[in-house]
Amino acid sequence: MLIDDFISDKPVIIYDLHEAKTFVVRYLKEFDDIVLVKRQLEIADYLVETEKGTMAVERKRAGDFLTSIKDGRLFEQIENLTEYEDARILVEGAIFTSTKNGRCYAVDSLGRALNPNASTRSQPRTMWSTQYFVHPHALISIFEKIQDMGIKVIFTGSAYDTADTLHFWATRGEKREYLSIRQKKKVFTDFDRQLFLISGLTGISTKRAESLLKEFGTPMRVFNAFLEYSPKKFPVEGIGEKTVNQIRRVLTKNLLEIEPKKMIEHEFRERVEELRKIVSHMEEDLKRKKVPVLKEILRKRGLRVSGRKSELIERLLSDMSLEERIDIPLFIKKYEKMLEAKTDFQKIPEDLEKMYKEFKKRK
Repeated sequence: MLIDDFISDKPVIIYDLHEAKTFVVRYLKEFDDIVLVKRQLEIADYLVETEKGTMAVERKRAGDFLTSIKDGRLFEQIENLTEYEDARILVEGAIFTSTKNGRCYAVDSLGRALNPNASTRSQPRTMWSTQYFVHPHALISIFEKIQDMGIKVIFTGSAYDTADTLHFWATRGEKREYLSIRQKKKVFTDFDRQLFLISGLTGISTKRAESLLKEFGTPMRVFNAFLEYSPKKFPVEGIGEKTVNQIRRVLTKNLLEIEPKKMIEHEFRERVEELRKIVSHMEEDLKRKKVPVLKEILRKRGLRVSGRKSELIERLLSDMSLEERIDIPLFIKKYEKMLEAKTDFQKIPEDLEKMYKEFKKRK
């Protein structure tokens, strides 16, 4: 939403309608050297005139900051903030972590003095914290991503401190005659969008995202690389086994537990490998058995028991019927399920296709 410029001989701070009844606005009204304007803002909670231009400020209490991570609001908000060249997040209170518990704790503000009747002002204060099921490592990664996006994060102690900080930003330096609240559209290139897409993965900073693009070329190839390469031998420096496994889990876990209509390439390859395992199951099972056990099976079938282990296995397989060697109903079921979900460009190997046709005739 575009709003006309505000003309004033004093610095202007515009606040969103949702902030109207907060203590921050109440404290801001006590300053007589700024002009406060209430408007519905599409982005940010406050727009502040500074000597360098318009600053967009998102205000959050410490607890709300952690909650917005869990429900996903924070990521949309910080992406919107990048519409402004100068974007900041003010966090009221404190956040501290407990790696052993895998949680974060928030203190939104200091409580009352423990002994309010005492004459000294230096009184210990009660301090209550609330726990949030946000892992400390996730919090660190989020702060890194916010920084990579050029957004500053500032912590304040209370609503009064937030108001004082906003007032400080508005009044320092030379005063301007107007405040333009039309956000400057930042020009994003396709490369910027690719970096943003990849850096959303666990443990991937913007710098690592750039390294991945230089190695694989496109985001799609980057995602496929995490599925195709062994976690122990991933070709990009700085990305270890733990990170690869975490990303694999994020890319492949079906959290909604729905049956996808079409398979991606990684799933198609897994299905093909699954069919091959059904075909080779008996052979692999015999390979795991010891020679005396194999000879005992051969005796029961009236077959010769001399020779090397590979010869014994080959002799057994040759004597078995097709139904003994392969679970044909399971093969057909898996094959037809894959046939139904595969895309037009995914081609089933000819040997498996030939087996399926032969098994259908037997059925």
